[in-house]
Amino acid sequence: MRKAFLFLLILCIGCRKDPEPLPAKAILLLPKNNEICADGVIISASRTKILFKWEASKNSDSYVLSIKNLDNGQISTHSTDKTQLELELDRNLAYSWFISSKNSQINKEISSDLWKFYNPAPAQTSFSPFPAELTAPRYGEVIPLSTATVTLRWSATDPDGDIDSYDVYLGNTNVPVLYRSGLKTAVLADLVLDRNKTYYWKIITRDTKGNRSNSDVYQFKLD
Repeated sequence: MRKAFLFLLILCIGCRKDPEPLPAKAILLLPKNNEICADGVIISASRTKILFKWEASKNSDSYVLSIKNLDNGQISTHSTDKTQLELELDRNLAYSWFISSKNSQINKEISSDLWKFYNPAPAQTSFSPFPAELTAPRYGEVIPLSTATVTLRWSATDPDGDIDSYDVYLGNTNVPVLYRSGLKTAVLADLVLDRNKTYYWKIITRDTKGNRSNSDVYQFKLD
């Protein structure tokens, strides 16, 4: 009886299938991150055809390219089983993009890193900064009572490399008001804020030529 049980157990283990491997993150190639895209095919004074390219990722059978217009926040998505797509985009605008690698057998996907680029206008010589990325507090983060102060942190880049200053907007509504202007570093430390409230914040980045960009609005809560 014992031998029969062991035989059935071994047989059961031998029949068990290994789980399907998860898709891997795609490695982005073009357009390059935080740069001016000068390789597009000019369609008109207002439109350029741009090549998006990435490396094939393991265990993936299709991809979704997501492109965000950083001026108006509009997002477009494009599905493909290839590792490149050529798309027309408006000029004189900054964009971000990423790739979702998919495995249809297990209905799973994973996102790549997020890259940004600038699609220039004809004879354009000055470029707005990319919208700042808000890094801390994280979106929706709840800050415990044991934390006495709050520090806001962000990161920003500019195609020209001439960022001059930052304005911090902060408040208790989803349209935050100007809190501090003319900051020269991407951090505002040791803020003493009211407890049991939700705060909203964003960053305006300015460069030396007077160009500016708005970040997304993030929120956090103090316990």
